[in-house]
Amino acid sequence: MRAYLPVSHDELVAFLHSGSNTPESILAPTPFYIGENADLDEEEIEYLLSLEAAQIAFDLRSSPRAPGIVLAIELEPRQVNSADENHVTLNSSITWEQVQCALLLFPDEEELIWYATQEIEMNLGAWK
Repeated sequence: MRAYLPVSHDELVAFLHSGSNTPESILAPTPFYIGENADLDEEEIEYLLSLEAAQIAFDLRSSPRAPGIVLAIELEPRQVNSADENHVTLNSSITWEQVQCALLLFPDEEELIWYATQEIEMNLGAWK
């Protein structure tokens, strides 16, 4: 299951260096969310969730010029503890190996910019 974790710059640095993160919850295509958006396909649902995560991430920015940062995470079904409207809670930490990419929302932009996992560390300084 693809899930979306909005993070601050400091949270991203800590996750990158420790290799694990234990979020309280993470945005994911829960059965309720899929049912509420039955007219959309899987890709459209993931896009909507990534935009919702980006709006949350925008509020976590360290400065007005910094982007909102979202990590796309590939969750294992066994990690999911419970689900609500558009979030799941987890029963285990997520690892850096589960990160699929970073999605950034820059100020005055409407589209998310995609960064491969191997590009994240080299761009950290520009995302403050």
